Formats: sequence, structure tokens, C-alpha cells
Amino acid sequence: MVKKLYQPYKPNLDFSGLDHIVVGSGMGGLTVATWLAKAGKKVAIFERHYVPGGFTHSFKRKDGFQWDVGVHYVGNMAKDSKLRGFFDFLTDGKLEWETMGEVYDVANIEGTEYIFKAGKENFKNQLISYFPEEEKAIHSYLKLIEKTNKRASAFYFEKIFEPWFSKSVGWIFRKRYSKFSQKTTWEVLSEITKNQRLIAVLCAQCGNYGLSPKNSSFGAHAMVIGHFLEGGYYPIGGADQICEKTLEVFTAHGGKVFINADVTKIVIENNRVQGIQLDQKFVPCKSVISNVGVNNTFNHLLSEADRNLCNFSLKNVQPASAHICLYLGLNQSSAALHLPKHNFWYYKHEGIDEIFDEATLENAPENFAYISFPSAKDPHWEIQNPGTATIQAISVANMDWFETYKNSNWMKRGDEYLKLKKNFETEMLKVLYKFFPQIEGSIIASEVSTPLSTENFTNYKSGEIYGLAHTPERFTLSFLRPKTKIKGLFLTGQDITLVGLAGAMLSGLLCATAILKFRSWKIFKEIKSK
Repeated sequence: MVKKLYQPYKPNLDFSGLDHIVVGSGMGGLTVATWLAKAGKKVAIFERHYVPGGFTHSFKRKDGFQWDVGVHYVGNMAKDSKLRGFFDFLTDGKLEWETMGEVYDVANIEGTEYIFKAGKENFKNQLISYFPEEEKAIHSYLKLIEKTNKRASAFYFEKIFEPWFSKSVGWIFRKRYSKFSQKTTWEVLSEITKNQRLIAVLCAQCGNYGLSPKNSSFGAHAMVIGHFLEGGYYPIGGADQICEKTLEVFTAHGGKVFINADVTKIVIENNRVQGIQLDQKFVPCKSVISNVGVNNTFNHLLSEADRNLCNFSLKNVQPASAHICLYLGLNQSSAALHLPKHNFWYYKHEGIDEIFDEATLENAPENFAYISFPSAKDPHWEIQNPGTATIQAISVANMDWFETYKNSNWMKRGDEYLKLKKNFETEMLKVLYKFFPQIEGSIIASEVSTPLSTENFTNYKSGEIYGLAHTPERFTLSFLRPKTKIKGLFLTGQDITLVGLAGAMLSGLLCATAILKFRSWKIFKEIKSK
């Protein structure tokens, strides 16, 4: 990333005259900051990490390998899609996308392979070919996905309503959506079919929202599945291009980005935002937009008295699941190794809930793995890194597994911790060699990240990557909206809407609309005209 797009935070820099401060530079923060900057507001982003981007950033090593940390594929990115239009607005059309082709996901369940094809009709016909006796159930499932997502659109749009309008009208949208969001994925699918293998196949992509069928809200399931029905796309040049191209536009409109800027407090007086605190440094502004998650915002950046102003409790709100990931660098190209563009989901058996619930550090990769091939998805990789390839292999994890090392420092956690990571690598490689034996002997770089790595860079205390768990309870939390009860304090990020790049971007769009109000419609008209 070009260095001029951001600068290290220093207390003696000039921070005067800011309209809005965005805490955290993930997709939600990038979106609202860019919208506000394009509307003529003076905006600054403060990021605690040494690079901006949140889960859109990539990390590099001296041997030249680079891996994404959060974005593995994105749906609804055809040139005529609304979502593509929003991203084109954020990046002035400079961010390019590569389709993953006809097949975007493959699931292997107990040795049987199921492919997911792009396009609703292709998706449906492929499922019917696997389960011809379940054709009626498959039709019902897709109709239910469509109906649920239509009501979801109204549910999320309601989040920008003013309190009086939300009470008088908004409850209708919430009630209509609750028919779907308040049931688990398992409950809904069990009403459609009794075929356990079909249910497992329909839930094979549940890692995209981080919960197994009996724990996840069907509302979350429907949004994620619907998001990918037309296929998967990957940002050309890697996931960090999302952040870089957005920051180019943001800074061109006067926005500033400060890294190594660990905000320690949001300063409130008389129920109104005054600014932020970074250790002893106070930075004033008219409003603060938090993109660091609801738990971090209210439990770490606000005083107890200020939290009480919002009149809600986070005690019963569960964090999403954590993950553990193996990053690999290979000394042959993706083409030479015949690596696919599609993602690969592996389940040892069809009991997905059992696999997630009974996971341990020892058995996690043996029972479940999500495998992505970023170098195969990106047409620029071979140009910039000829004769090499990258793989990422992920399994479910729990912060409790690493409790012994929680108070240690990153990169200095000791030999026993390194041994645990090495054991995970060994077990995950067994899975990789089973399904992709051609890579054996080509691995020249490897690295493992754990929930402690996630906590270190995001401050998510449970090492979660998806914020609040996507349970039915999540969709009853009325405070998950951009505007808070504290004047000048706004929220953005996946907690406000839904998991993933698109969900976080949507949260930023809603937040910008809540701030700009009717002025935001001029921007919508501009996007539509293009």
C-alpha cells in the first residue's frame, strides 16, 4: 500500500477542525468515512494497527508471500449489481473484481463431493441432481431464501429511522422479519426436509457466518447464502486493494488516516460527544463513529456512567466463534499445481453441529476445514509473484484453548505455544495432502494464526472475527443501529448489520445516511446515474 495514504499517529500533529472521527479502519469505517468526505465533511480515521483496513488488509513476509486475513470471496459483484455500484462509488471505479467462475464452492462431506454453481437456476439444478427425491424441498428452500431476504432489506433499512418513526412504523418491519430471524437455521430446514444429508449440504457454507445450524439465525443464513447465489468474486490484486482503492478516494477528498493510534476513550460530557482520548492526548470533534465492535465500544471506550445513558446491557450478548488458520507459500504456480479458484469445505461427517460443539485443538482440522486458494483467484498474482502460490486453511477454534498464553506478547509467547501451532499445522497438512496431494513437497513457507493473533490486532477479547454471534437473539437487540442515545456517537461495522465485507459496507452506508439524512439521497442519485 502507498505510504502517503496514511501516517503514524503522533500527539503533536494538528487535529483541529474535525467534523467526524472514525475509530477503526475496517470496511464499515472506510465506507462511512468516504461517504462523509465526499459530502464535504472533514474526517479522520484512527487505527490501532500498524496498517489500515481491518479484515480487508493483507500481511506480507520477507520471502514475498502475502495472505489475506478476512476477505476470501465476495458475492453480488457483477457489473450491473447494486453492491458493485456502491463499491464503485467508494473507489471511483478503480477496484476491479475477478469472477471465480462457474463453481465457487465445493463441499466434501464424509467423502462425498457437492459443488455449488453460480446462478440460482444452476444452483438449484445441481442440488436436485444430488437429491432428486427432494426437488420440492429445494424449490421451497430457495423461495424461502428470497422471501427472507426481502424482509431483511426492510429490517436493515429501519435502522436509520428516528426513534419516533421506529416506534410508530418500524416495529412492523421488525415483526415481519422475526418470523425468519427468530428461528435457527436447523429449525427452518427441518420443516422443509427430513433428509439430514441435504440439510448438511445446505449448511456447508455456515463457516461464512461462524455458527452451526442449531445455533445460527436463519436470517443470517439466508442473507449469506443469497449473497453468493450468483457466484463468487475476488478483488484483483488481493484483498488489500479494497482498502487501498477506498483510501485513495478518501484522502483525495481531504480525509486523513492515522495508524498506531490506539484510542483509549470516547469523551462524553452532558450526554454529548466531545472527542476522543489517546492516552493523555485529547482530540476534539463534532461526532465519533465507532467501527471497533459493540463490545469494544461500550465496554472499553465509554465510562460506566456513559454506558448507562444508553440503557442496555451486553451481558447476554455472545461473541461469534474464533478461528485458527494455516497460511502456506508454495514454490510452484497455481496453474502448475492445478489449484482451483473455488473454495473447499471439508466435513468429516454430516453432523455439523456436533463437529463445531465438540471441537478441540487436537481434532478441529481432522473434522472440519475451509481451504482457500487466493493466488489462484487473483490474475495479478502470477504476474507479480511468478512461479509461486498461496493457500489458507482454516478451522474452528476457541480462545479457551490458549488461555495459558493470553497475557503473553505477540511473537513472544514461548516454545509451548509454538509447539501447539506446529501440531495444528501437522494435522491440517494431513487434510490438505488428502485432497490436494500435488502440493506435497512444494511448501516453502508456513505460518499459523490463533485467536490470540486476532485479539492482538482487533482487541476482540474472544478472538472472534465476526463480532456478535449471529444467533436469533442478536436480531432482537434494538440498540444495534447507527445512531446511539448519546448525541454525536454513531456505530458502524458488522455488528450493526451482518457478517462479511458486504455487511460491513452496508453498515457504513446506513451510518452515513443517519448522519447526512436527506443530503445522502443526492449521493444515491449519483450512484444510480452511473
